[in-house]
Amino acid sequence: MVIAEIRSGHAPASVVVEVVKRLERGEVLLLPTDTVYGLHALSRDKKAVDRIREIKGLEENRALTTLCSTVVGIGRFIQLPEGIYRRKILEGWPGPVTWVLPAQPMMPKHNLGPDGTLGIRIPNNQFLRSICAALDDLLVSTSANLHGSPPPIHREELDPAILEQVDAAVFQIGPLEGRPSEVMRWTPGGTEIIRTRNPENVIKDRQHVLFICRGNTCRSPMAEGILKKLIVDDKVGNVSVRSAGLAAEVDMRASFHAVETMRKRGIDIQQHRTRPVNRGLMEWADIILVMTPEQLNDIYEQYPNETDKVSLITAFPEGEVKRAERIPDPVGGNEDTYEHVADMLKVEIDRLVPILKQNFSK
Repeated sequence: MVIAEIRSGHAPASVVVEVVKRLERGEVLLLPTDTVYGLHALSRDKKAVDRIREIKGLEENRALTTLCSTVVGIGRFIQLPEGIYRRKILEGWPGPVTWVLPAQPMMPKHNLGPDGTLGIRIPNNQFLRSICAALDDLLVSTSANLHGSPPPIHREELDPAILEQVDAAVFQIGPLEGRPSEVMRWTPGGTEIIRTRNPENVIKDRQHVLFICRGNTCRSPMAEGILKKLIVDDKVGNVSVRSAGLAAEVDMRASFHAVETMRKRGIDIQQHRTRPVNRGLMEWADIILVMTPEQLNDIYEQYPNETDKVSLITAFPEGEVKRAERIPDPVGGNEDTYEHVADMLKVEIDRLVPILKQNFSK
């Protein structure tokens, strides 16, 4: 059943009231958000929350994001850190940043991660905030797609299998913003990035790819060389590639094993010279791919305004950092170590090329 069609930024009182009534009855609703279309249920209703997991094909204990109307009173649900991290969290709301934080003891277990944390955000969407305010509770919200499929931003992109299983829907006139929220975890040791904000549909009309590792002598120049060769071989137009290092010195050569490993694959990186990451490179790049979660954290700390372009290379384009491998640093290893790293890079860059062809060759 279609409850209503609404315009972006609107929160018709009659529609809010109808949605709240249905949620309190235990229904699962499809609603537009400030990011993508989502499945929603009242957070305290375990049966409805479990239905969402079943509809999406998620494991029973998979933690889901919750939405809150305002920071006022949010301490009922989660424990906010003190100092700089509290300010960082609050400055990102309302907006597309989900924070995983320690939950208050009274929170229902079916909403929590195994470590007692709760994913929560305040959406930049008056319709959803009005619903949460009327409920005086959290609203479970997760993208309305089968697990592993792209999240929908147009009504026409919604999977019929999803539509058949929800109890009712509200549609937005026109497309949604289209980028799922970043997911960040606060820990006493610092911030952990769980998911970045870089789905495939945000890189259209872009043309600059930057690979980043630590020293810019092994992994990132090998990745640069591999992609440059594939761009030529596969006739991918309008793409430029560079590499850099977070701790790189200036104007050093690529390591001997990196050069030899690439030479065996018909790729010449002998002329490569190292360069450190800087603001100019970060602003130049449209897609920034790093090798490890630690490097992702460093970029987020140093360049917070560029985070929508950054991904762990093994998590691109979905952004799911938690389930992705790292590309290990081969420095100090033998030829076999470098061959293994090159093989890993080739697998990831083979996945990247079709996206570049689709989005850049038009």
